[in-house]
Amino acid sequence: MNCHFRIFQLIKNLRKKMGREESITIETVQKNEHNEEKSTLKTNMQKNVEIKAKDSILKNLFNTIVMMIIGFLFGFILEKSKVYEPKFIRQQMIFNKFLMMKMFFSALATSSLSIFILNLIAKERYNKVFESYRSMLKSKSLLIVCAGGLILGLGMTIGGSCPGMVFVQLGAGVNYSYLTLVGGLMAGLFHGLLNSYLTGSSKPDAITSKTLFELIKVNAIIVRILFIVLLAAGVALMEIFVPWKKDYSFRDNTRPFFSVTSEVWQPIIGGCCLGSLQFFSLLLLSKSLGSSSSFTTAVSLIFPFKILEKFPYLKKFRFGLNNYLSLLFVLSVFGGSMASSFLGGVFNKAQSVHPYNAVLGGFLLVFGARLAGGCNTGHGISGTSHLFIGSIVAMMSMFASGILLGFFARTNDFFF
Repeated sequence: MNCHFRIFQLIKNLRKKMGREESITIETVQKNEHNEEKSTLKTNMQKNVEIKAKDSILKNLFNTIVMMIIGFLFGFILEKSKVYEPKFIRQQMIFNKFLMMKMFFSALATSSLSIFILNLIAKERYNKVFESYRSMLKSKSLLIVCAGGLILGLGMTIGGSCPGMVFVQLGAGVNYSYLTLVGGLMAGLFHGLLNSYLTGSSKPDAITSKTLFELIKVNAIIVRILFIVLLAAGVALMEIFVPWKKDYSFRDNTRPFFSVTSEVWQPIIGGCCLGSLQFFSLLLLSKSLGSSSSFTTAVSLIFPFKILEKFPYLKKFRFGLNNYLSLLFVLSVFGGSMASSFLGGVFNKAQSVHPYNAVLGGFLLVFGARLAGGCNTGHGISGTSHLFIGSIVAMMSMFASGILLGFFARTNDFFF
């Protein structure tokens, strides 16, 4: 009996022991599986981070290359069209020459057509750019935008340049264009330091960020088509009444009409080429064309970070790929212009303005552009192509003040 009881107890203890061991084994297996799952999850997360980092690097590299190409072509086309020459900018203001206006209208028409097409094939991408531009205008009052445009226009006539055109002039070897750049950088610094006081002087207006089709309550497609047709008609009329060859005196008649070695391109062709760059900028970079922000980015780099903390406006231009791309854009414009001028045999042959006019003009045109929130390219071509009221007002203000000063200067034998 005792023997049976002992055997029974032994078997019972053995079963308990095996059960504990089995329980421990199951727990161990479960722990191992859990650890493996955590390890796998961690590995997958690391892989995802690495993939995203690689994608980000490739995207940034792609954006950089595209921006360089667009900037180079921008400078090349502007140099070939000869609208960068100070005399053509000034004489446009008194309606003696129409090269600049023909190119501007054709560039604006092509840019508007680019936006129209992009709305059809990549609406979401375009809307992202559109709303980004609108958000910039929401912080502006119509008074500030108008004032900036007026100041910019004065600088155009005095300095015979525009913010983006400064780099075209530098590339083409225009005398004293470096002084225009110095004046522009001084303006970028002055505006950056005083921005909070300048913008705080007036409250934002809702109308500034509205579009023309929203204001008149007409379908956007109809308004865009009518706008393009009107611009095309204006270009055609200018060419009919003032043929471009009457506006330009060739330095070398032996060069081909339309090639990389041409001395000059027909301004309407040049304008269409320039406006088409808007399509690729919007499609590939999700960014409208513009150049005046590069001056602010450039001056922000001279300050130590601790000092920038006191100037939030300058600080936001110090870091970020988009800010650096704006600098890369204007450097590429410089390179494109230089290449074009050498290929066309016209390097350092454009008539310059007086050194004092170069500095003063450079200061006014960049200060006006930064105050308005855009330049001839930013507001004049991009913003007006989007049909924003603020950009249209800025563009009209630029030409209004430039024309008024041009006729005053002509009458008083001043600047010319």
